[in-house]
Amino acid sequence: MLSYQVLATHPHDTSSFTQGLLWFDGLVYESTGLRGQSVLRIIDLPTGRVLQETAADPQHFGEGLALVDNRLIWLTWRAGTAGVYHRDTLDQTDSFAYSGEGWGLCHDGARLVMSDGSSTLTFRNPETFEVLGSMLVVDADGQPAERLNELECIGNDVWANVWLTDRIVVIDPATGAVIAEADMAGIISPHPASDNSNDVLNGIAYRPDTGTFLITGKRWPAIFEVRFESQP
Repeated sequence: MLSYQVLATHPHDTSSFTQGLLWFDGLVYESTGLRGQSVLRIIDLPTGRVLQETAADPQHFGEGLALVDNRLIWLTWRAGTAGVYHRDTLDQTDSFAYSGEGWGLCHDGARLVMSDGSSTLTFRNPETFEVLGSMLVVDADGQPAERLNELECIGNDVWANVWLTDRIVVIDPATGAVIAEADMAGIISPHPASDNSNDVLNGIAYRPDTGTFLITGKRWPAIFEVRFESQP
């Protein structure tokens, strides 16, 4: 089990139905969902100010986000398309087609890792989006780890939010085993999901410059900067 310490609290737009979150070169990149409301944003962390924004097709429900070099790849839930955007301008430059649902996405340096709300992770070529393989994720009790959502690739591991819970799991993609987890219950009070069951924990971004993590949720008023430690 991982424990966490909140080091700082940063403002977050409460209209943002957060689906993807990442950190690059001092800026937060966020993708949001809901049809007609899905946007891709560059955010100044200390102020929460939106520095740049582009909207998805109004018929698309935006989902997870990954950075590959200077390209942002943004999933959609059920439209079967992933948009490719320039990291600095947010101009769309390309798109990929895929089958099934899109939920979370991250880049491990060689492959894209994608979730679809099940217990399976799919590995894809970052240049073509071709499927390279898949992996069943299992908890410590050997049962499938269902509802894997937003993803963050950190070193050799994949961190995942578990939808409709306050749980973050750390996955070894070589074996599919959950090797650590954190219970984030209590990080925010009152919990936004008490008013709307969809306003749950969703959003993990790692800051390699500080070794800290940015944690938020759908329509939450804050992004929490935390440090995780392993409990004996």
